Amino acid sequence: MLPPTNPAPPFNITRASHLVLTSRDLAKARDFYTEVVGLKVSHETATTIHFRGAEECGHHSLTLRATKGPAECECIGFRVFEEEDLDNASAYFQASGVKARFVNVPFQGRTLRLDDSARTPIEFCARMKTLDRSYERTHEQKGAGAQRLNHFQVLVPDVAAAAGFYCVLGFRVSDYSCAGERVVAALLHRKGDPHDLVLQEGPGRGLHHVGYVVQETHHLIRAIDAASHLKFSEAVELGPVRHGHSYRLYLRDPDGHRLVLLLPPIQVIDSDDGRVRHDAEHAETWGISPVLSRHATPFAGAVSASSLPGNARPKRAGFREEGSCYLSELAL
Repeated sequence: MLPPTNPAPPFNITRASHLVLTSRDLAKARDFYTEVVGLKVSHETATTIHFRGAEECGHHSLTLRATKGPAECECIGFRVFEEEDLDNASAYFQASGVKARFVNVPFQGRTLRLDDSARTPIEFCARMKTLDRSYERTHEQKGAGAQRLNHFQVLVPDVAAAAGFYCVLGFRVSDYSCAGERVVAALLHRKGDPHDLVLQEGPGRGLHHVGYVVQETHHLIRAIDAASHLKFSEAVELGPVRHGHSYRLYLRDPDGHRLVLLLPPIQVIDSDDGRVRHDAEHAETWGISPVLSRHATPFAGAVSASSLPGNARPKRAGFREEGSCYLSELAL
């Protein structure tokens, strides 16, 4: 079963912060993230583009890096509260036998990078260059008008073991799903909504998806309309579909990376907010509407990301599932 949360973690993680994806076609990916998702470009060069949401003052929540090889996720990133937390984190991982090192990352302060217990590449930073929030300039927002990064969902071979790594660091479990007595998925959070990090049982390691918050349901429709108009219509994988606390739209970017657009999540902060168990065999226990699942989009045969049991893959034409695998620098 899942381990308890450590109420006095060795350092203070505040939230899911950013990630780095590689792209085989930066120009096409730029159009997708600005025109369909609605992210704003913070900085770009011939080989790298940094994006942020309308509510975000941090310089970037998504970085795209050009590649000639397979499109991959290089790492996911979390913020810590103070610089001192980075020193405490470094000392903690060193004492725990985890290889961690400080790296230089553009537009970020000191950044500590390591692999977690499932060999997922992660990094921590306390500071990032700040820019003006653009949420009041609604006339500039395009597509879904994505407001902020919300969570990552990653594949791990053993959900309970991976959750143990994060629960020691202060993460709390809001929901989890079991197949019999085996935990096959868990939602973990630090910032007070159901998830900063979702762990899903699956083969190997990989980024299943990244989630961005939009303001209202009609923004999901705007994303579909923008995708259709700009000939990204095959990027629409599933939705809008009711999933737990909000409606969601599942998309694939031009390189095959999956992302989810969701409405603002519910609040999960108090000690009274206990862990909620779900049956992995019944998607309805997660609040997924079977009616919307069948009829909401032309892709009626698509399978919701959250309802994939074990090693199952969506059976549909389009981007290949392996398009979002991790590249671990420490494992090379």
